[in-house]
Amino acid sequence: MVTAKTSNANDAGIPGMMDISGEKIRAINSKWNQQRRLEFIDFRLSCDGRMNRKDLVDFFGISVPQASLDVSRYCSIVQNLDPPRLNIAYNRHHKYYIRSDDFKPLFPALSSPSYYLANLLALSRNELPQSSNYFGFVPFVAVASFTPPRRNINSDVLFNIVEAIRSKMAVHIYYMSVSSNNNSDHLIAPHSFAYDGMRWHVRAYCYDTHDFRDFVLSRIISCDVPEISAPADRFPDPLGNGFREVGTTDKEDADWNDLIDLVLCANPALPERARRAIELDYGMEPNGTIVYTCRRALLFYALKWLRLTKEDRTLPAKCRQIVLDNEAEIDRRLNGGN
Repeated sequence: MVTAKTSNANDAGIPGMMDISGEKIRAINSKWNQQRRLEFIDFRLSCDGRMNRKDLVDFFGISVPQASLDVSRYCSIVQNLDPPRLNIAYNRHHKYYIRSDDFKPLFPALSSPSYYLANLLALSRNELPQSSNYFGFVPFVAVASFTPPRRNINSDVLFNIVEAIRSKMAVHIYYMSVSSNNNSDHLIAPHSFAYDGMRWHVRAYCYDTHDFRDFVLSRIISCDVPEISAPADRFPDPLGNGFREVGTTDKEDADWNDLIDLVLCANPALPERARRAIELDYGMEPNGTIVYTCRRALLFYALKWLRLTKEDRTLPAKCRQIVLDNEAEIDRRLNGGN
């Protein structure tokens, strides 16, 4: 195993690291850490409108002189853009830096509304790692949606399946089904994961049922260490024509590879002003629609999550803000048609 050379006897080698000096490693780390501090400055200015050197000192555990150097570096970067801008100004009365009138974020993805609100939601649920918590001012947040309990997914199960996917291997699992009184053993060839909005599934070929299907990850009680390459499946043809042989990889999973467009629109049964508000809310195109593409294998989950199932169609219009503009096509595809 190759380890990094160190600049003195107290530096620890890093297994698997390229053969470079400890000084270069520290330089790489320093550059990465400064990048994060520049992102922090930009986020605070963009989202809070203000920041000071103490924010950097407290969050990153650096010295005041280093914080000053980071602010200077940020100023230098934005002033050398084309066109140049200030982005930051010092308020001598309050003794902190504020967002200047010409401000444009240096890292726009980190201060976008979607990123800000996603992190705010994670923070309200105590799910945002402290290392990613760049917030200064935090508004009160109340969540009306149901947050399901953390599902008890066995780490051995998860990472054995990950290895099986990576190595294209088959594994035995012990599974608890809601449709049977007994737990069952299955030999599967997993190829992907899927999330239905509430639960994680593993998409796999099942040698017992001779088809591709979803297994809820939290219901897999145990999973063997993958040891055999996933073979093609060979079984008696149900039509009596000898034996059939089928592939078991993601390439042969027709429902997984078949993409379906759900064309969504505001419910035409709603008043016009309500329809216009919904179109604005969903960012619908000028023609009043927006397209959501999903895999046929996940179509049932998508319709259920969006409340677009046949059962939902019996609800009053005020309870169904969006509907399918291509409803007949989706019904046909859901039932196996093209």
